[in-house]
Amino acid sequence: MDGSEQFAHVNWSASAAQLFEECPRRFFYRYQQTESTEDYSEYTPSPGAYLGTIVHESLAGQVARWARSENIHLQTATEYAKDELERYVEANSETIADRIDITDGESFDSDSFTRSLVRTARNHIRQFFRVIWPHLEDHQYIAHETRQTFEVSEEPVTVQPDLCTRNPEGDFVVTDWKTGAYDRFSNPTIQMQAYALYAHEAYEPELSRIRVQLAHTGSGEFDRMVPTTEDMRQIRERITNDRAFWTSMRDIESYKTNPTVQKCSQCSYLHRCTDGQTVTGEEPEPN
Repeated sequence: MDGSEQFAHVNWSASAAQLFEECPRRFFYRYQQTESTEDYSEYTPSPGAYLGTIVHESLAGQVARWARSENIHLQTATEYAKDELERYVEANSETIADRIDITDGESFDSDSFTRSLVRTARNHIRQFFRVIWPHLEDHQYIAHETRQTFEVSEEPVTVQPDLCTRNPEGDFVVTDWKTGAYDRFSNPTIQMQAYALYAHEAYEPELSRIRVQLAHTGSGEFDRMVPTTEDMRQIRERITNDRAFWTSMRDIESYKTNPTVQKCSQCSYLHRCTDGQTVTGEEPEPN
């Protein structure tokens, strides 16, 4: 592979762009084509990340029922999450025990941990049914969980919104649910702009008739946006600038680290990053 094309295979997406913004070095490790498949495939997602995945899958199953004009069921959704989380903990109990903080003298109680995960997932799903879904149930279904790729100035862009609908007023609505803790001080603009650009390119030529919303399943709160021409200019510029960097910068030193204890201690590439090991106090692995 030509080194100058190190990351030419990486489509621009909000998740890739946010990873690049938070820690360019982690972006490098995540998308480096020379990374061994064994190193990546053996990685077990954290309990929090896996819980988020399962909640999304559970809700996607219910949205699929709604798309077929079938009733959606809270119990079915929670039972699916329960079964999947129980299997996850059973298969990965040793890895999970190594990752979480356990008071000296205590042992990892997998049953208690599983119950806690299931309880959290159930709370997210209930919040979705009771608070979020009433805002959507009178919409017209368009698509859900569909991975779409389009181009911006010949640069590939990928999006995968959780749900696309038309509201009773005829506006095109993109909704994405978030299972992480709601942070009022976070900046969700980049993802919302990307969804708005997709809606504008694929479905709705009038920006004023596009609605983008992030629905937080933990709190039931929404981040909402009606995109402007300035939003479209900003996201197009971000896409072309990011892709220009990714396709031209080939060496690891160009992808700087941004180490913090909290961030690095949760990074799946800590074993490869000396800066992360330094800030967390981890012992480097022997060569």
